[in-house]
Amino acid sequence: MADEPTANRDPSPAPSSSPDTSAEPEEAATSGDGNARGAATVRQIFLSLAVVGICWVFLRFGSLIVSMTISHTWEPKDPVVVAYSLLFRQLVMMFVYPSVLKIFRPAFIPLYNEIKEEEGSEQAMAFARGVLEIGMLVGFLLSAFMWVFPSLTVKLLASGFSLECHAASVRMLRQMAPGILCLLFAEMYLILFHAEKKFGVPHGAEAVQKISWGVGIFVAFKLLGWNNIRAIGLTYAFACFLQLTVNLVGMKRTFGWIYRHYGLGLWGRKWGKRAAVLALPLVVGIAAARLRDLFTIQLQSHLDAVRFNSVEWARQLTNLPLAFMGQIVSIVMLPHLASILHSDGKEHHRQTLETTIEAMWLISIPVVAVTIVMAPELVALVFLPANWTEAHHAACQQGALAMRVIALGFTFMTLENILLPGLFSIKSMWWPIIWGLVASLFSILCLTVLASLGLSETSSWLVAGVAFVYPASRIFKNGILLLVLRKKTGLFPGKRFAVFILKMAGLVLGTLALAYAARLVSGQVLGSIPAGDPALVYETKRAFLKATAIYKARVALQLGVPTAVCLVGFGVLVLLAGYKEHVRQLIQALLAGRGKSKKPTATDGK
Repeated sequence: MADEPTANRDPSPAPSSSPDTSAEPEEAATSGDGNARGAATVRQIFLSLAVVGICWVFLRFGSLIVSMTISHTWEPKDPVVVAYSLLFRQLVMMFVYPSVLKIFRPAFIPLYNEIKEEEGSEQAMAFARGVLEIGMLVGFLLSAFMWVFPSLTVKLLASGFSLECHAASVRMLRQMAPGILCLLFAEMYLILFHAEKKFGVPHGAEAVQKISWGVGIFVAFKLLGWNNIRAIGLTYAFACFLQLTVNLVGMKRTFGWIYRHYGLGLWGRKWGKRAAVLALPLVVGIAAARLRDLFTIQLQSHLDAVRFNSVEWARQLTNLPLAFMGQIVSIVMLPHLASILHSDGKEHHRQTLETTIEAMWLISIPVVAVTIVMAPELVALVFLPANWTEAHHAACQQGALAMRVIALGFTFMTLENILLPGLFSIKSMWWPIIWGLVASLFSILCLTVLASLGLSETSSWLVAGVAFVYPASRIFKNGILLLVLRKKTGLFPGKRFAVFILKMAGLVLGTLALAYAARLVSGQVLGSIPAGDPALVYETKRAFLKATAIYKARVALQLGVPTAVCLVGFGVLVLLAGYKEHVRQLIQALLAGRGKSKKPTATDGK
């Protein structure tokens, strides 16, 4: 399979066959320049991670505002909550948003860097304008279809819905469709910002969208009295409009333009073939992944409303650390890896990948342990009110079950966000696609078998099966992609790979034991989740808020104490496993990133 790019050739000159001692000072200077360039790259990556991370804090804070507002306003069995879970959690966040990004972004950024290197910045920007037009056209067609055919769209996604849930979803989709159009336009601008390694504006815009949506729902419900679908659908459209506005302002300030037409015919003749070579395998892979997701949501729609929402809550909670750890790294690393490969060569590229994989795997371990052990407390803290009905008890139990099975594949779900950029940066597109297709077929087969068992809509086995199919496919796919990337780039040479895997397995088992022991001991002192009687009536609103605050504080304490003990113990285990030097280098890199920038010198531009 010819998937090795020309840009993957080592740009360094071949060494001379005869010794030349006169070249030693030059070689030393080159080595010094390489070390300085490596340190500068590390600082730049950490700075980019910090910028995106800060924006994602506000983005996820906004997502929590939205989810908590909805879960504390309507019961889990309400059709409004089901419609939100289907349209936002599934249609937007699983189908539309990632499909556009995962096709355009990996195909655009490496080629943009290549054109910029070979033909200059002006030609690269002309290429970007054509991609922007294509993306906007795709966004318009998708949004128009959803607005004109909302009932068909919902039916395609969730044929198992009750009439009430279907009707609520159709009404909400009509209201959200203009917002989805604004979202897709904003994400096309995001891709251009990423290519130039400018992350603040697009991710700040995403944070503005989520926070304004959450605040909008609260205002619509509490002040305007919109105790219906409008409180979610119309406020979402307004929030996405704000997101697009922030991106447009950023485009004007950063690039000096918002939209400049570039004829698609000319663009196709000039760059269409090169772009299609990169995009075609991505389209095939995304189509297979969306077919897998369609099978998943169709089967999930046959669960009752409480269990349908419980699975979505579990996915959202496990997506929080996945977004911080995985997606942030993916967003930042692809532009940097593509740039490193073109400017610094394959060895620096390999070292950057290796260090990132080690760090991502290590950081994922305490997340897995805490999620598996403390799942009920996490669900109760974020989604459940102080007084529990029967539906709330079921939601906590089933949500915790779904979280635990999802957590089993969390590490490999996280690693995908560095493995794919690593392969895309060397323009090796077909390996992820081939194994992604195999993983999707594996998921569809598992879902088909699960559907044939005739499990009831309240079955815990059905909840666990629907939740686990995707993580299981990630373990399978990304385990193989790790081996592929190792072969192509030389990651973890020799016995280092086996030692690395054994260390990680030992750390996982040790951290799980720590988390379980900490929860067992603290539970004897702090007690169980303080769920109140649903029949309890508070005399005043202030009394209700006080009871809710006490309930949330107690659950937070029950969650926080064992988690803190687990993290301290994990830190000790990391040092005992021989990663002291990694921790020291990480701290040094962070401190170096905080240092004052040096004044430019004549050699800086060389």
